[in-house]
Amino acid sequence: MLENKRLFGKICLLQKQMYRQNCQLLGDTGVTPVQMNALWFIRKNALKGIKVMQKDVEKHVGLCPSSVSALLSNLEKDGYLLRTVADGDARGKYLALTGEGESLCLKNKMLMDKCDGAIQNALTDEEQKDLEKLLTKIINSVSEN
Repeated sequence: MLENKRLFGKICLLQKQMYRQNCQLLGDTGVTPVQMNALWFIRKNALKGIKVMQKDVEKHVGLCPSSVSALLSNLEKDGYLLRTVADGDARGKYLALTGEGESLCLKNKMLMDKCDGAIQNALTDEEQKDLEKLLTKIINSVSEN
């Protein structure tokens, strides 16, 4: 058996550093990482022509209905999100990004690209391929357990 290299701790440290950078970027917007995750989910589905409702966001972010309702209300109040009545069901509401919501997603994408760039600049092309292969292997293994 190999000596414990504390790889999990190193992965957590890397994630924490990148998370901090993301929080700094979003700090002036008042949007939390969970809210950003919800906005990205709505955007990604809209680009595919899929209409998103609150229950879809609940499932995606893994939060209870009341928490997601508050999250979406804050995004709507801050001008990042619109709710429109679903066809034939006044209780259901479709979610869509506003122009500000779209701009925020693009700003966040720039940060993600910057983080990717930092990783890519630290590794050779071959190391990047190896890292991607190893991370995929770990993710698949953890997902199975």
